[in-house]
Amino acid sequence: MEHAKVMFSILSLLIAATFAALYIYIFSLHTEMEGSKASATEVSAASFPTEYQFVEDFVSDFHAFYNRTTGYGMIERVEMEDQEKHAEAVTAYINIFLENGVEHHDLKVDLQAIKMIASSELDEADVRLLHRYFHDLDKAMNGYDHPDTFGVTETFGGEYNHE
Repeated sequence: MEHAKVMFSILSLLIAATFAALYIYIFSLHTEMEGSKASATEVSAASFPTEYQFVEDFVSDFHAFYNRTTGYGMIERVEMEDQEKHAEAVTAYINIFLENGVEHHDLKVDLQAIKMIASSELDEADVRLLHRYFHDLDKAMNGYDHPDTFGVTETFGGEYNHE
């Protein structure tokens, strides 16, 4: 009988230790997920390259961001703080492209227009317009395959040369 009590005690301790370990594991996952949510809204080298060599890559990456955050009816639930941080990044990248010189006149006009929108106080309509600019530029520059065109860019109608 004494042997059974010892075995029961050991088994109880093992079960308690297993649940404690499981609790710690789940808690650490939850903490890790909360931390990744916070950092997901920050614009950093993890989100985008510190420098783009080609405007086409910049356009593609930011169009993908706008698709994820505002596409397919998500504009009504958009997180403006996240959009404002990305608009700051848009402005910074465009400043670099403009400083380095953009030879294609229509693209330069479009980048300046995007910069003007992105550097203002954003509202839902501005975010939608930024998405449309990046959408049309992605079609013009990268062959993004989508039937919609919003007609907001000068570049889309022009003959953009990828060189």
